[in-house]
Amino acid sequence: MAVISQADLLNWTEVYTAGRWIRRTTTVTVLLLAGIAAVVSYTHMHALALEHREGAWASALIPLSCDGMIVASSMALLSDSRLGGRGGVLPWALLIVGALASLAANIAVAEPTLAGRVIAAWPSFALTCL
Repeated sequence: MAVISQADLLNWTEVYTAGRWIRRTTTVTVLLLAGIAAVVSYTHMHALALEHREGAWASALIPLSCDGMIVASSMALLSDSRLGGRGGVLPWALLIVGALASLAANIAVAEPTLAGRVIAAWPSFALTCL
């Protein structure tokens, strides 16, 4: 019969606690970054829709449909991955289409310089990568 020493138990507790704090910190950081990216991306897409004379309701909802598609397809792929799968064609297609549409919309409202386009593209890129 194996005997667990107090030192082994203390070491295991420290490792478990450290791992838990790392996971929590990572989760909070990812949620914060995703929130920032979503808000900035939403603002860009909302401005683009208004610029192209979409109504107030449509201008408010179009960005949600685009970035929402990225989030929904990402969650479907994450769920499939946790179950040992690789995800189907539909979630991958929706992720790619949503990411490209969001990226294009963010770039479309950018200042017409390389720096302006990179800065405007970043929120969409970050949201897709998170």
